[in-house]
Amino acid sequence: MEKISVIVPVYNTAAYLSDCLNSLLMQTFKDIEIICINDGSTDNSLQILETYASQDKRIRIINRKNEGVVAARNLGVKAAKSDLIFPLDSDDIIAPNALEILYKHLKAGDGDIITCRVFLFGNSSGELILPLPTKRNMAIDNCLVSAALLRKTDFITCGGYSNDCKTALEDYDLWLNLVFNYNKKIYRVPEILFYYRIKEKSESRNWQHRIEHNKIVKQIHKKYPDIKKYKYINFTFKFFRKIRRFLFRIQDNKVKIFKIPVYYIQKRP
Repeated sequence: MEKISVIVPVYNTAAYLSDCLNSLLMQTFKDIEIICINDGSTDNSLQILETYASQDKRIRIINRKNEGVVAARNLGVKAAKSDLIFPLDSDDIIAPNALEILYKHLKAGDGDIITCRVFLFGNSSGELILPLPTKRNMAIDNCLVSAALLRKTDFITCGGYSNDCKTALEDYDLWLNLVFNYNKKIYRVPEILFYYRIKEKSESRNWQHRIEHNKIVKQIHKKYPDIKKYKYINFTFKFFRKIRRFLFRIQDNKVKIFKIPVYYIQKRP
């Protein structure tokens, strides 16, 4: 049995699909299956999938009417034969050694959800700097992308992607569910292994729902009562940092308390 099932929902991404599939077929970790869910594409995405599937038996196609990315991902996981799953959007790519590295860290017990650093490409370029995915930081906003390695049993136990998040942030909701309700640990490897494509605004699902972002985040947070505790901790830390900056600062070689110099720092010659 394959060790990792890669779940790739596909909807009208013919322009980028080959890049995604090529990055998967070039993986140094060979023991995989690639489940592509064609979610009612109206371009030639299905034809591209069929061409690739005819050339590599590791690619499986599920063809269905359009029901959205949440339903497509859940269906793909349900069909997965492997114990481990790796969701990947069909317009993104991963480094050739990505699955090998993520697999080693999961098997080593470093975490239950293994993620990595992220690099942007396409209409924008550079590393996407994200806070460490601790409970405190996850209580503020999402600290990882949708592509991460996790156990299928954990995904099924928590209920998978929620229909409450059909428009956006279904991955954030999943991570919060696993972290706060099932006490699963996220570990981020130090390498850049995931490449996130930045597209035209008209093509970007995230951009289309940017106005709703804060509203959806608030709705998601209400589902997880423990988040309030971490939000309070974050507020407390920020408050005391501001107080400390006001009370105690070093300026012009002077240590000041309440803006009053109490000590002079002598410069070395």
